[in-house]
Amino acid sequence: MKKLVTLVLALALVLSMGVIAPAQAEGDPIKLTWAMGTGDVAPIDNAMVLEELNKMSRELIGVECDIQYFTNDQVLVSIQSGEVFDIYFTCSWYNNFNQAVSQGLFANLDGKVQEMAPELYASMTEDVWELAHSTNGGLYAIPVKKDYAMMNFLTYPADIAAELGFDIPDRINGWGDLTEFLVAWKATMADNEYPVLVGGNPPGMESSFDFIDRTAMIGCIFGTNKVVFALEDPALMERYRTMGEWYKLGLVNPDAAQVSETAIDTKKPRIASVQAWPGYDYSVANGYNTAMTCYFGPNLSTDGVQGSMNALSVTLEEDEARMAAALKYIGLCHTNQLFNDTMRFGKQGYHWNYVTEEQSKDCAGGVLRTEIGDSNYSPWGFSQPAYFETSIAVSQDQVDGKAKAPVMDQYDQYYDIIKTSANVSAIPGFTWDSSAFTSNLAEISAIKDEYYKDFASGTRPIDDVYDEFLDKMNGAGLQEMIADAQAQLDAFQAR
Repeated sequence: MKKLVTLVLALALVLSMGVIAPAQAEGDPIKLTWAMGTGDVAPIDNAMVLEELNKMSRELIGVECDIQYFTNDQVLVSIQSGEVFDIYFTCSWYNNFNQAVSQGLFANLDGKVQEMAPELYASMTEDVWELAHSTNGGLYAIPVKKDYAMMNFLTYPADIAAELGFDIPDRINGWGDLTEFLVAWKATMADNEYPVLVGGNPPGMESSFDFIDRTAMIGCIFGTNKVVFALEDPALMERYRTMGEWYKLGLVNPDAAQVSETAIDTKKPRIASVQAWPGYDYSVANGYNTAMTCYFGPNLSTDGVQGSMNALSVTLEEDEARMAAALKYIGLCHTNQLFNDTMRFGKQGYHWNYVTEEQSKDCAGGVLRTEIGDSNYSPWGFSQPAYFETSIAVSQDQVDGKAKAPVMDQYDQYYDIIKTSANVSAIPGFTWDSSAFTSNLAEISAIKDEYYKDFASGTRPIDDVYDEFLDKMNGAGLQEMIADAQAQLDAFQAR
């Protein structure tokens, strides 16, 4: 029924606009549309890059695609207005995947990927495809090939740590392990400078929790199958309490809760929370010698695999030719290096160039971005189909031997780590049907907007607001949602 309603709405919109799609002429490319995610600023040179992508895709698979960039608010307005795209970026915090599946907006691709795009299917392992499936057995989106077994790190300026006599290990037990270093560092700074720069909230504070629904903040403490409120996880509470302590000690910018992430000057030496992998180096992006220490992972879970995906519109279930075209287009990123690098980095020769052996043996095959590439074309890599199939980006200093050489096989190393040491979720393959709680989720989202940035940034200590926050969440139906999710999980695991 939901599929039918969606199709009827889409058709009604087209008819109300007085537009009839022209028939596909034989030999003409199939034309697709893609609603891609972005932050506050979309890539300026998108049209130029699309021209390059479409030249290749027309020749290789007879397909063109109009990729448009939307913030989360913009894509939700687009969907609510009845606008339909063929492909959608989706995850738990952007164009919410579980809610979209519950509303019948995405096509079921189970069996279709193997049939229509076998090379795409072969690009990821069976366990990843299993975790991408929803509870009802359907496959409603294709995972982005990236760091889906999550590892989170805190980055820090390596030279400053060494100058102050701190030898920070590769792995820490909690964020509080860095407090002594930060206090010593702050003592060397001006009054209006801070070692912890935060815009809204540090990312990755909750990534070690095995989420079932991020909006409701419910899931399981990793390795268990009991559904709880995320703030019942001691590891998360350690991070929130540490942020409160850091803020009280004057280590965090005072306006942390008011400013956005884009307001942070990323060129300033600072502590930052990142999702990354061993071998990745933030030194080039930051402009200073950056090291990092791991505080959890790798954790392989449904939330991790479904943390960045691309889905097809349910309307394509009625048009297999377009579905096949969309899957082949996504698959092209996994199988064609130049196509994938163009989508990720822009137009070769303008936004970037490959490094040759003559330029640098250590960086050969890497991508060297131009100044215009950095400023005019920097889409989210994690939203594109094959992030970990792109070439490694390098800097001019690395090419010239003035900076530490990149780890050119870092993606291969990461997948080797997953095979040998990944912690595996106790709830693989489970997704919660939240369709009965749509209004509750909207209310809870508003409550989170009221409180979350305050306690996540440390501006208001978590223990000072916890009871008030929980009472409001409970009033919006939190406990009912936990009970419902637990019942669905129990039934799923009893099958």
